Amino acid sequence: MTSTLLRSTLAMALAAISLPAAAAPEFAACFTLTPGLSWSNADETLTIEKVTFAGQNAIKVHSAGGGIGMASFYDPSGRQLLGQERYGMSSDGPTRTDVFKPAPTFPQSAKPGERFELTGTGERTNHIDETVEPIDYDGFSDYTFVGFEDLETDVGNQPRTFKDTCHVTATFEDNRIEAWYAAGFGRIKFERYMGNELLMHDEIESIESP
Repeated sequence: MTSTLLRSTLAMALAAISLPAAAAPEFAACFTLTPGLSWSNADETLTIEKVTFAGQNAIKVHSAGGGIGMASFYDPSGRQLLGQERYGMSSDGPTRTDVFKPAPTFPQSAKPGERFELTGTGERTNHIDETVEPIDYDGFSDYTFVGFEDLETDVGNQPRTFKDTCHVTATFEDNRIEAWYAAGFGRIKFERYMGNELLMHDEIESIESP
């Protein structure tokens, strides 16, 4: 081997050693929420902010559309649903508040194909008639992590790829949902099926701020 070829081979080997290894995607990262971020799908605008809920630090995701609003409250990791509030068309405050203890929680980590459950119990306060009743979490509970996916979509009429989104699916009887979560945004794409029939579809279309 000539000295020139030897130096070239050595240089490439050293460069390969010095290159940082690409970080593996993390399941928990998909559920992080960025306060100050606001984005819209076809039907509603979602705004993320830091708040206090049920006596603890939380992140609020407020969704508004069609004159009716709803807020979901998460722990700082974004994986734990602490509670929800619903608002009427003419109400200054919530008409109903749900607080979950224990709260439905996505796991810290999951491997593609792994199954897990979301369960929780709590109390519902109806502010109009001033009643309180026990509740069970009534969302989908039987989940499977499909895997990490690069989700290609149009945002503000421009193509955009969300890297390493977490694609999860959940079933209940003949119903199925498909959902994609992106770091900082939360759930950016959602589909609901009955059998093979698509009943509902929403997807991020624009980013309002920052």
